[in-house]
Parts: sequence; C-alpha cells; structure tokens
Amino acid sequence: MAEVFGIVAGAVGLAAAFTASVDCYEYVQFGRHFGRDYQTDLLALNCSRIRLTRWGQAVDILNDPKMGRPDATSEQIQTVKDTLYQILVLFADSAKISQQYTTGEDLSVLSSDSMDSTFVALNNKMRELAIKRQKRSNILKITQWALYRRSEFKNLVEGISTLIDNIEKIFPAPQAQVTLVRQEATELHDRGDLELVQSAAEGVDSLLQNAAKEALSGHRYLNVSVKGKVQAGDAVSSDWHGKAVGASHVYDGVIVDNDGKALIGNKYGGKDFWDD
Repeated sequence: MAEVFGIVAGAVGLAAAFTASVDCYEYVQFGRHFGRDYQTDLLALNCSRIRLTRWGQAVDILNDPKMGRPDATSEQIQTVKDTLYQILVLFADSAKISQQYTTGEDLSVLSSDSMDSTFVALNNKMRELAIKRQKRSNILKITQWALYRRSEFKNLVEGISTLIDNIEKIFPAPQAQVTLVRQEATELHDRGDLELVQSAAEGVDSLLQNAAKEALSGHRYLNVSVKGKVQAGDAVSSDWHGKAVGASHVYDGVIVDNDGKALIGNKYGGKDFWDD
C-alpha cells in the first residue's frame, strides 16, 4: 500500500490522519526566491492551516469518529480519511519537488529574521491558534523542506483548499465554524493584523476573510423590530477569552416590544443569551 511520511494509507485512524495532515504545515519552508512575497505567502499558508483546524474542532474530529453526524456512513467517514491522507500526499509531492533542485542553484531558505516584526507576531498568533486545536504527534517520519517557486506554493495551497471544500461538504458544521472564526478575529484584534489576514485569506479561507472584514467595518442594524427573542450578530462564549475588536456598530430604528428581548451585536463571554 502507498506510504507517505511513514504513514500507510488506511493504517491510521481518523483522528491520527487529521493530526498528521495539520502537522505537515510545520515542516514547510520558503526559498529565497520568494523575497518579500514570503511574508504574505506564509500568512496564506497559515490561513489554510487555521481553516483545516477550525473544521476539525467544529466537528470534534479528535473525539467523535462520527464527526457530529450519528447517521454518518462508514463510506462517508472513509472518504474523509482518504481526503486527509490526500492532504499528506500534496505535502509529500511538494517535498519531492524540493529534492529535485540541484546544489548548483540557490537553495537557501528564508526565516523569521527575513520578516517584518508585524508579520512574525501575526504568524505566531495564527500558529498558536492552530496548535490549540490539535493533538501533537510523532507519527510523521519527516524533515523540513522548502518551496522554491510560487507556482509550487500556489498548487499546494489550492489543492489543499479543494480537499477542505470536499470534507466540509460531507460533514458541514457552519454554525460552529462561524463561532470559531469570530473567536479567531477577536484573538487577532489588531486592525493591522486583521487587514493583513483579510488579504492573505482571499481564495484560501472565505470565512476568515469575511470575519476580518466584518471586524474591521462593524455591523449596521437599521429599522429592526423585535417582537420576541432575537440575537443578531456577535455573541461568542463557552467561554471566550480575548479582546473586543472592530469598528463601532451602527444602530438606527431598532424597536423592541415590551415582551421582547434582543442582543444585537457584541457580548463575548459569560452566560449564553438563550439560556434565560
């Protein structure tokens, strides 16, 4: 059977396959040919990693082999395992290409010393967010490798994005993912960071891109009439730790009936609005 980074296809469980695919991001380096693009490309790669770990946490993949769907079939679960294994294959293919470059070429790699301090801090934040969502493992037989051409980087990120699209369609968890991505935006909280992430996430992580955009622009609530119980915008909880972020919200024409109750924007931690 095929083997990638010491892992034989079909020989690992679902949680291990997920963990291994996320671990691969740690081993990617960038060649000096990337120049200043290195900063934004590394950020885009971290957006891809965040997206994968967000989905994994949303479906509780490390603890629930059914991924939140009691009616999930063995075929659907196997498809997810195979897809995660294909993410490993994409990383392995890029590593093989890296090994084909000859010593006569410039094979030096860039490091954090080559980055602006703002990018270093932001990438560290995103890396920490991803690590919180995974179990570290030692099952990969792997060493670091470098991407030397932007075409290789583009193929890797686009391939991974397509595979994540596929597993999100089979095991969707939109509500949990939206809650998590809003937490990510509040963790970033710095306006400059949000602008960088909004740009880097384009074509990689639409949820994060939209969350960053929303955090930068705030919400507008116009001509809202509440007759029952309504929660519109923000919320987060269970239990949130971080800073409030984004522009001020705009409220114009909000009417709440005597028996009504509304939470319109913000509220990050504490008792859930719907628990009363």
